[in-house]
Amino acid sequence: MLKLIHASKIYDRGGVRALDNVSLTVQSGQYVSITGASGSGKSTLMHILGLLDTPTEGRYLLDGNEVSALPPRALARLRGEQIGFIFQHFQLIGGMSALENVALPLTLQGVPRAARLRRAEQALASVGLMHRAAHKPGQLSGGQQQRVAIARALVTRPCVLLADEPTAGLDPASATDVLDLFDRLHRCGNTIVLITHDPAAAARAGRRLYLENGVLSS
Repeated sequence: MLKLIHASKIYDRGGVRALDNVSLTVQSGQYVSITGASGSGKSTLMHILGLLDTPTEGRYLLDGNEVSALPPRALARLRGEQIGFIFQHFQLIGGMSALENVALPLTLQGVPRAARLRRAEQALASVGLMHRAAHKPGQLSGGQQQRVAIARALVTRPCVLLADEPTAGLDPASATDVLDLFDRLHRCGNTIVLITHDPAAAARAGRRLYLENGVLSS
């Protein structure tokens, strides 16, 4: 599903290697966690996997297709269709309902209104929040907002979910609910890559990796 081959990211100013010769294969249906200290390269790795950045050296294959050298427009299209992002700070639009937030990626793809609302309702139901469909983010708890964000990531039926510190801002009970939801999504066949500093969250994954000074190890 995802394959990095000897990928490095080098920033010109000072020649800093944020990623150093990283090779990584994530098979369809796997649940992988990646941990590491601040500054270890986790965000850089997430940006490359999520097509928000490209490696300076090496190759990246997404679902068997080489994407390392694609132009920005092609990367943006693939990103919207193939990657489901889940962030620490939810990034929901305050003036829109939960249902509208979930449907937004389909709106940007030009999916007809009836179809996108139906799919948004299905996604919200899958995270247990159809009863909150009309609520705006400010009317929801932090844990509920994160579940709406997960539904938004699911609605495009992406090939992989990329979760970047999704429990960092949540209370322990809400964090457990979100991690339980990831477990259920994994059992349903979703491919998940979780970036986290929390050992307990990382332990939920079937495969655990560690990033230190841009070098990935198991």
